[in-house]
Amino acid sequence: LRLEDEHGAFLLRGRASTPEMFHTGDVEEDSVGNESKPPEKPFFLLHHGQSAEFDVTFKPTLAQHLEGKIRVLVGDTYSNKTLIELVGEGHKDEFTLDGLEEDTQERNAKCSLKKDITDAFRLNHIQFGDCRVRKTCCRTFTITNHTQTKVMRFEWEAGAPFQFFPRVGHLHPGCTKGITVTLQSDVPATFRRHLVKCKVTKINFEVPGTKVPDWDDQMFIVPWKSTTRTDPGHKFPRMQKVVEIAAEPAHTVVEESSQEAEVYLSAVVAYTQFKLSTTMVQFSDTLPFQTRTAT
Repeated sequence: LRLEDEHGAFLLRGRASTPEMFHTGDVEEDSVGNESKPPEKPFFLLHHGQSAEFDVTFKPTLAQHLEGKIRVLVGDTYSNKTLIELVGEGHKDEFTLDGLEEDTQERNAKCSLKKDITDAFRLNHIQFGDCRVRKTCCRTFTITNHTQTKVMRFEWEAGAPFQFFPRVGHLHPGCTKGITVTLQSDVPATFRRHLVKCKVTKINFEVPGTKVPDWDDQMFIVPWKSTTRTDPGHKFPRMQKVVEIAAEPAHTVVEESSQEAEVYLSAVVAYTQFKLSTTMVQFSDTLPFQTRTAT
């Protein structure tokens, strides 16, 4: 195996099940007999039916598009048929959505338009799969604020049947928050790459950010409040607990800081169905106390 990587961002490692590597060339030695450099042609000996597993790691040092290749040397000749292309995108995004799936339709579209150009693909797709009518299906992912000093406010578009929880919230520097998206439909429906956008802005608090607690619209407070009802023999109103959504901390939006994140959602909502291989079971003549079985 030969890894071609101009920027050194890709790393190829064999797993524990990988056969031990050996070399065909002699190792150069210095004047005292020590090895001066590793051999240039590492090989793996695979017997009939044997397989080897490898991990490819991508660790960019720059925010740019990077490519590499893995060529397989069979015998003494490199074969173009066993060329593996490596593509990665180094980024320094201030706000990311993590735990999403690759948008295969975007991949297919790019590949069909430019078959000779390999591109990195966004992970911005949520696949619900098959969901029953009137049943709630859930998927989860995370959002992260990668800045060191900026507080961010996010807000998902509202609209059935997809609901995001929390829909509105704050992200303090370096923090991550879990998001749950639910789907529920009372009628059969098919969703293919249903687009939902998330508006993200930088905000400033009226007090130092370190003194402002985390907040989103799923946080509640339970204050005691007086009621108009009074008990006989008591002079004061009766107190009771009330569940309320925590108020959003006062803030101002930083000008020209707005950005959008996009998520595509796919699902098929339908009634549960089943199919029988036959609609009638015909038993042959059976005597009393005799048993016959049909499948």
